[in-house]
Amino acid sequence: MKTDLNTLLTTLYVHLDDRIIPALGFSRRGRPGRPPALTDVELLCLVVAQHLLGIASDRKWIRYANKHLASMFPNLPQQSGWGKRVR
Repeated sequence: MKTDLNTLLTTLYVHLDDRIIPALGFSRRGRPGRPPALTDVELLCLVVAQHLLGIASDRKWIRYANKHLASMFPNLPQQSGWGKRVR
């Protein structure tokens, strides 16, 4: 399952980054402050993966992502940072 999830997340990332985000007009340019360690596209990919895997608890999701997805997303936030970014 891990290989299939990695393939899905890679494909989703490329699709979001190349087509969806530019079409919506989202851009990091012009925003004050330091850019977040986890980009908006990475965050969307992780939210989709959380939903597809059916993990409702943010605490369980962060634990799962740190164990299984850390190689793809090295800058995963902690639980409080995750909640702020998602909401």
